[in-house]
Amino acid sequence: MSDTSAASLVQRERAALADLLDAGGPAAPTVLPGWDASDLLEHLLLREQRPDLMIGPKLPVAPVARKAQEGLDALRALPWAQRVEKFRSGPQKLSPVRVLDGLMNTAEYFIHLEDLRRARPDWEPRELATSDQAQLWSGLRRMARLLVKADVEVTLISPHGSVRIPTRNARGAVSVHGRPSELLLWAFGREHAQVSLQGEDSALQALEGARRGF
Repeated sequence: MSDTSAASLVQRERAALADLLDAGGPAAPTVLPGWDASDLLEHLLLREQRPDLMIGPKLPVAPVARKAQEGLDALRALPWAQRVEKFRSGPQKLSPVRVLDGLMNTAEYFIHLEDLRRARPDWEPRELATSDQAQLWSGLRRMARLLVKADVEVTLISPHGSVRIPTRNARGAVSVHGRPSELLLWAFGREHAQVSLQGEDSALQALEGARRGF
């Protein structure tokens, strides 16, 4: 386990996620339906290091699809510890992801770390520093209108401020209250998010059909 005392939030979340993946093993559960830790790690590695392998095996060009499938099979054949280490080491030096690490991955790593943590029966919310909560809030403000698509007007309310998500022909209004970390999880569709919802019963019922997350 590396020293992350002076690291940025994205670096600390990456390290903590790698530690939990390493400790739990590939069969560790997540809160994501049908996904275990192996599926989660594969998603992270392909997204960050080998996006070509995400669609390559499905391409209609047989030689290209076959080559991509071979690359995917080779990744899956690596020992678990080696796969975790590939994720822990982060994007390669010349990768554009390295420059955009904080912008691309802060919310991603926080959410997926909680996907693992909250699949355990004894989980508790983490106490994050005010500066970390502020950073998560900043990211949520940028993404909120893309994440939540509802037939009601939604306002996210945190100690750091509020974000209004309007909609056409709204069937009422709902306010969602919580810490930025929990509101971020809620906006990404995580049912374990610790938030409180306030609004008319009809609006709350309409919100149940909302799309949350990408």
